[in-house]
Amino acid sequence: MHPTEGKVFVLLVSGKVKEGQGPTLASCFQKLATYVEANEPGCLSYQLSFSDKDPDAFIIFERYTTAQYLEDTHWKSEPFAQFRKDLEAAGVEWVEKSVTRFYENGPGYMAK
Repeated sequence: MHPTEGKVFVLLVSGKVKEGQGPTLASCFQKLATYVEANEPGCLSYQLSFSDKDPDAFIIFERYTTAQYLEDTHWKSEPFAQFRKDLEAAGVEWVEKSVTRFYENGPGYMAK
């Protein structure tokens, strides 16, 4: 058995958009998050959070049953493609972007 088999896959996107564009990002993300919650059972968590010091800096914390689910279902969905189009149409510009991949395998909990 591979050491990651059966473990929840986590994607952490951290970034910053051009000054004043945080609310636009949030609006575009809301539509996608609503779809994901209702239609993607392999997505366990999907959360946008903004910095307490910079309203344009954020993280998107995502948890999936497998990395394959993220790649084959979420990223290839029409609503995800539309999210990218919506950001572009609204003129949202990324100033910083980092994507880190993890597997849950330590102590702790996600909800209480």
